[in-house]
Amino acid sequence: MKRKLQITGRGKLSVTPDIMILSFSAVAQEWEYDKTVDALNTKVEELRSIIEAQGISRSSLKTKDFGIRKETQWNRKTEKSDFLGYSATHRLELELPLDKELINKLLSQIAKKLDSLDFSISFGVKDASGHQQQLILQAIAKAKENAALIAEATEVELREILDIDYSYRELTIRSQQHDYPVYDSQVLMEASAPAPDFEPDDIDVAETVTITWRIG
Repeated sequence: MKRKLQITGRGKLSVTPDIMILSFSAVAQEWEYDKTVDALNTKVEELRSIIEAQGISRSSLKTKDFGIRKETQWNRKTEKSDFLGYSATHRLELELPLDKELINKLLSQIAKKLDSLDFSISFGVKDASGHQQQLILQAIAKAKENAALIAEATEVELREILDIDYSYRELTIRSQQHDYPVYDSQVLMEASAPAPDFEPDDIDVAETVTITWRIG
């Protein structure tokens, strides 16, 4: 039986965000299916138009999820579900550079022109590939460092590597989402209304690599 030593190394980084992700949830409810879909599409089109008016491509607003369902309510008297119409939800995401002036102008226009459209904000890194490579190298170096330390302390010899375990996945660097009800339209219409001030914190990311050595 081969004697072996298995060590997991972990690479860690704190990465400064360079993009903001706005996530919107458009909702509509009508009695008829067609009217529900039309109402929802109208809201989304209004949102696209507002985005386009700020010099942002309307195609930048991406659909993340779409759903429509029947709304019912249980009637105790009839012991049946009463039909209340249809509700539809369209969740969308817009990725923007960290341009505070652009973001504040956009949110102000959305609040003025669209009622009851809440959104959430998260921050991220547009291209994470370089950070992922750095994390992998750190994880490997840490595994080798710890293996050498343990081998020396236990008076064994590290020999050839038997196995390297790394589950590759495309790294996406995102912060937690922060939910905001739509800003008060009346407040934002005031010229003196303060603009939201965003200062994102660095995002902690990590990768692990497990290496197995034969020892003698």
